[in-house]
Amino acid sequence: MKNAYKILGVAQDANSVDIVKGQINAMKEGRYNSNEIALARKQLSTPALRLAADFMYPILEKPNIPPIITSVQHTEIDLKSINEDAFNSLK
Repeated sequence: MKNAYKILGVAQDANSVDIVKGQINAMKEGRYNSNEIALARKQLSTPALRLAADFMYPILEKPNIPPIITSVQHTEIDLKSINEDAFNSLK
């Protein structure tokens, strides 16, 4: 399912008037077919379905996050050189 807010071009705090205006504008633009626009309006007009749309909103938007680059280099650790009793406070 596509993001209903994106299809209608409305914000998450849109009221019913904004949703209808968004539906009209979406029909004029023609980027989505009429079935997708009608489903988006129904989803945002029905409280239970809108709650699901609000819950899924951040998931459906994929931000362009650059990868993390670090200068830290991996070094090998010799497990045989570790003293297992060094931090034993029960002795």
